[in-house]
Amino acid sequence: MKSMEESRFSHKEEQNRKRYQEEGLLEQEWRRMKAYYPRRAAAVQAAVEDACDRLDYEGSFLFDEHPDPWTVRRTCQDICRQLNGRKNIQAMAVFREDLPKDSLSDLTQALFCQEMHRRRCRRKRLKRI
Repeated sequence: MKSMEESRFSHKEEQNRKRYQEEGLLEQEWRRMKAYYPRRAAAVQAAVEDACDRLDYEGSFLFDEHPDPWTVRRTCQDICRQLNGRKNIQAMAVFREDLPKDSLSDLTQALFCQEMHRRRCRRKRLKRI
């Protein structure tokens, strides 16, 4: 017969396994939804994810309780400059032709805030494990 500690440990392992599975399903759903993004938005989302990957570390402003709005805007401006500097992304030329001047900036900031929220939520969920 299992001791109380062994059964509690097994139960905790089972809970963690389920949480990892749930996290995998959420990630799979996120990838599926991104596949529906228009071409231009997908190019911006890729640049946003790249920037967030570089900022995803302990102590980053991404995970501050109240992230500084100025830092968020500055980071988004950096992403926009990076996108405008890329010569191989045809979608950015379409942005400049079809949309008002601030559309790239607005889209970048919206996608950045969404990605920041997604990463913050994921970090909170994984801390429970």
